[in-house]
Amino acid sequence: MRSMFPLLFVSILLWSISSKASGVMQNLQARTCGNANDSVPLFATNGGPLQDFFASTSTVAIASVIEHQGFTFLGVSARVFTTQEPSTTPLYLVYSVISNGDATDHFYTTSASDRALLIESGWIDAGVQAYIYPTQICGSVPYYVVYNSAQTEHFYTANQTQYQNFLATAGWADQGIVGYVLPDPPNCIG
Repeated sequence: MRSMFPLLFVSILLWSISSKASGVMQNLQARTCGNANDSVPLFATNGGPLQDFFASTSTVAIASVIEHQGFTFLGVSARVFTTQEPSTTPLYLVYSVISNGDATDHFYTTSASDRALLIESGWIDAGVQAYIYPTQICGSVPYYVVYNSAQTEHFYTANQTQYQNFLATAGWADQGIVGYVLPDPPNCIG
């Protein structure tokens, strides 16, 4: 009986430590992940006279480009945050324009220095569009960007199959990952 007491004591001690560690990990995750319930759809469109990609959390902005510029609604591209959440970073939007004021290319970036360089070269600053993760954490998925130099066009997607299809199409080149977004079940498009 005496030899069982130390074993029982050690077992209880280990259980207690592991329970606390589990609670600490859950608390740590709560502090590092944004609340997924606070995420909103990032709507994607494409089109207009210059076949431009445009994404926004604003249904008003999406409706406007569809109605006034002939864009086509692609669906929900991903889920993002409209306010800063733990571990997220701003997703900036800058765009280029032609003489009549139409946007020719929308460029989304998490890099403040890339944003500043484009603004210095004449691109229009549209500010922070959303907040996303800079690394793949909290169940996030890559938000890919491809570029077509002949069309002077960027396209963004969280759908890996769509991303690979773009890369297999002549003229489109990989420009990496902008950041990490939450997927929109069942499958993201655009």
